[in-house]
Amino acid sequence: MHAAKLVHDQMKPALSGERIHDNVYWRGAAPRLSICVPVYRYDATRLLDALAACASSALVEIILYDDGSGDQDLLAKLESQAGRTAAAVRVVSAAANRGRSAARNAAIRHARTDWYLLLDADMIPDDVQFLENYLDVIDVTWEPAVIVGGYSLKSAPKDRKFALHRWQAEASECLTAAVRNAAPGRYVFTSNVLVHRLVLQASPFDERFAAWGWEDTDWGLRAQQWFSVRHIENTATHMGLEADKDLVAKYARSGENFALMTTRHRDEAERMPLYRMAKRLRTLPMRRHAASLARSVALFRGLPLAIRGRALKTWRALVYAETLG
Repeated sequence: MHAAKLVHDQMKPALSGERIHDNVYWRGAAPRLSICVPVYRYDATRLLDALAACASSALVEIILYDDGSGDQDLLAKLESQAGRTAAAVRVVSAAANRGRSAARNAAIRHARTDWYLLLDADMIPDDVQFLENYLDVIDVTWEPAVIVGGYSLKSAPKDRKFALHRWQAEASECLTAAVRNAAPGRYVFTSNVLVHRLVLQASPFDERFAAWGWEDTDWGLRAQQWFSVRHIENTATHMGLEADKDLVAKYARSGENFALMTTRHRDEAERMPLYRMAKRLRTLPMRRHAASLARSVALFRGLPLAIRGRALKTWRALVYAETLG
């Protein structure tokens, strides 16, 4: 990266309402890769430790963006951990919560390199070569692109209370690069994705996705219209599995985002089993009663996981059916 660009980017003013805390390595760093992590009421200190332990951690900068959580104790903990991290770290806290899309866009604004690694706060690299692998990809990628490393549950908790989320993730998200490359835009999970800055300048995250879910699918499908989207095997573990009722509550809040995504990408949506099921179920009599039954089956721990998982998918389709135009 040219020194002039680095100096220019270091001089960007903070957005209104942001508070910035830099560790001692930030000012003099000349990173090759910016790691952007939105944080909302989640302790990302374990991620900081894991990134610092990776090979080539001296070649990266880490931006933790607290999206208006208002948790001063957690913020102080993040800032303290940043001070003990042997890599360039900036902790930014926003005055108000604006959602994941806005938080990602705001975090990216603090990046000083040409390549950004987007990670969720509850991800942990599966290999000490995690950063080195991405830097190797940068060395051989000569045009703006999106490179997706993948998602695993290698180190995730195995408590019984997380069993339903684990089943769902293993079935739908922990996919090989070969499977993901068959529909590259659709499988862009921004919990672990490398992207060139020009991609995000041309196609930032859409801040109309204010609640939880589907903003990364929308972004991936938009990005693939103009840029290469490629999947590789460079996984990170999703540590933040949800207990059953929390998972259901999170999905319940994602219906409007699903409708927005499918309206924008109708052709791609028609290839998604969940969308096709939701369309079919729109004509089902007494849909809300059926949704209540499916939810109860999904939450009943006495049933086999395969039955509970299928009930969860049916319940999600019924919830989404209510939002489709």
